[in-house]
Amino acid sequence: MKTRIFFVEANPAIHGNLRDVLESRYMDVHTLSSGRALIGRMDHDVPALIVLRDGLPDMRASAVLRTLQQAGHDTPVIVIGDTLDSVELIVCLELGADDYIRMPCNPRELLSRVENVLRRAPHKSHASANAMGRCDIGDFVLDLRTRMLTRHGVPVALHSSTFALLRLFAEHPLEVLSRRIIADKLRGAGEGHCDRSLDVLVCRLRRIVEPDPSTPRLIQTIRGRGYVFTPSGMSAARMDYEELDVMPPEPARQRAAAVNSYA
Repeated sequence: MKTRIFFVEANPAIHGNLRDVLESRYMDVHTLSSGRALIGRMDHDVPALIVLRDGLPDMRASAVLRTLQQAGHDTPVIVIGDTLDSVELIVCLELGADDYIRMPCNPRELLSRVENVLRRAPHKSHASANAMGRCDIGDFVLDLRTRMLTRHGVPVALHSSTFALLRLFAEHPLEVLSRRIIADKLRGAGEGHCDRSLDVLVCRLRRIVEPDPSTPRLIQTIRGRGYVFTPSGMSAARMDYEELDVMPPEPARQRAAAVNSYA
């Protein structure tokens, strides 16, 4: 699955190589030329992350961040600035920027920082789902208040049991949920399932939200443990086991024990 990023930069000569390295990691990068263009786009289209150049012709990065904050947006933002003025850096961070990089920027450094921020992004999505009743899931938006799933603004029909499962995942991002826990929680919501029927329900949900259900990235299987939901679509295999609250596979534990025995 491609992760959608808005790259806000007025000078194509500068953003070209940075955009290329991001797209090389399966990211769908949309370039916007001004702060106002970004603000207008955010009214109807929310990406997984924004890379925002400071010193745009129409607005400083801090002004863009303030406007997004006032509008209630909490999309992760990385600011790229070429100013040595630490005051602007501090103001941007205080206004919610997740990171600030000074130019000249090494493209691989930007890629690493983007991936680090995206790994933390699901936690922000969880807070948003609780506070605003909304969760961004890949190309979809789940509104818990209206019990509606939309894709690019178009409603997607969901059976009650499928909605109950998606809501459960949205309320527990990056948590490994065993089949027993899922079945118990769905039973409490009026939807009872055995292991086999639960697997079928997960497959049904994957066919709806996953771009490629044969290689799921939103709803991933942790062998021997259950399922983990990653709203940003980042691979759980690349995350720390500690962050996912799951023990590493048996071979990894055996290697760790062998190393400790020689310590």
